[in-house]
Amino acid sequence: MTRSVLFLDFDDVICLNKTCGGYDAINALSRAAKEPDLNLNVFAELWEQLFDDKAKVHLKALHEEFSPWYVLTTSWWWHMEKEQLVEVLCRCGLRFVAENLHASWDTPKGMRPEERSHEISNWHSRHPECDELWVVLDDEVSGTGLADWPITMDRPFIVLCRENFGLTDVEYRKLRAAFLLRKAGRVAA
Repeated sequence: MTRSVLFLDFDDVICLNKTCGGYDAINALSRAAKEPDLNLNVFAELWEQLFDDKAKVHLKALHEEFSPWYVLTTSWWWHMEKEQLVEVLCRCGLRFVAENLHASWDTPKGMRPEERSHEISNWHSRHPECDELWVVLDDEVSGTGLADWPITMDRPFIVLCRENFGLTDVEYRKLRAAFLLRKAGRVAA
């Protein structure tokens, strides 16, 4: 079975940055690396609050139904290595994402952050086998260029969350519809 690819952002999608955010996770990982006696379990409250509970439930439901590969588009990969991102995902209840990262698990890094649409296009150019299999979950702020995706027929596969709200019921339904469209395309082909 051919699996879809979900391009996944963190901030304002699954991490709402209300009580804590990416920099808190970076600081916890950094402290644990510098202090050998400090176990990451000390930061249990951070791991519990970092990602929005409702967003995690929606993402898990989509995973159980569609079993996508994940490609991380989050800017967090500028500050964390893959192993650190996997650690954060696992500690925050998203082990299923960590265990289903695509072999090319992140969008290509340029000299500086590019428009998100360019990052995803660059990833696509390296993986033409996924041309008809991708879905994007990002937000209106950091998902630069996605609202104006140049290929109109691809726009139903791009779901943008509102800033400070993240993956709500509305975006969940849109994302599910996008996955169903991709699945129908595979069946028809």
